[in-house]
Amino acid sequence: MNIGETAVLAIDFQNESRAGETYPVENYDRILANAALVIDAARGAGIPVIHVQAWIETHERGNYALLNETLTDDLRYAAAGSNGADICEEVEPELGETVIRKRWPSAFQGTELAETLERLGVRHLLVTGIWTDSCVRASVFDAVYGGYHVWLVKDACGSATDTMHRVGMLDMVNRLYGGGVLSSAEAVKALAGEAFRSWKCTRPIGLPYTLETINPLYDSL
Repeated sequence: MNIGETAVLAIDFQNESRAGETYPVENYDRILANAALVIDAARGAGIPVIHVQAWIETHERGNYALLNETLTDDLRYAAAGSNGADICEEVEPELGETVIRKRWPSAFQGTELAETLERLGVRHLLVTGIWTDSCVRASVFDAVYGGYHVWLVKDACGSATDTMHRVGMLDMVNRLYGGGVLSSAEAVKALAGEAFRSWKCTRPIGLPYTLETINPLYDSL
């Protein structure tokens, strides 16, 4: 990881994923705390932090024709201007930090993210966020195939269930060319310029999994 060409990407840490809300993420408080550690370490090291926020204006709902067939108003998410769409205070942007608003799962689709990264000279992304199996996954694959080195912070990502998170993580690492996986504690070391430990992708489909091996393979990352 070249820290001089690194940015932290914080994807969709929004209130509607808190416990008791419409789309709760398992262990969300812990995930937010781990993401906050990484973000604070990046700020201390002068590394850019880019926040991604799902944000859908009312007039944009027509872009989701098939989804709208299954959605009632009480199930809408990322509604522009709602408390649910607000970024959680634990990881809220500081003055001057970039916020990328997106309408689609990938943070790259229809946004200025790629241009922002180019302007900042970023080639390595430390990725945190939710949902591992959806918005994180879509953003990561767009990043990898766009030529970025992606480093997943495994305990600063999450989904509706821990199992969904683990499967989503394994799906990504099997194609995480040029990148790897590390914990929030190791990410903090990396951002400080210290030696750190990580799992690194060395070949496609390096971790084929079964129902019986999901947990041990995930724990090995």
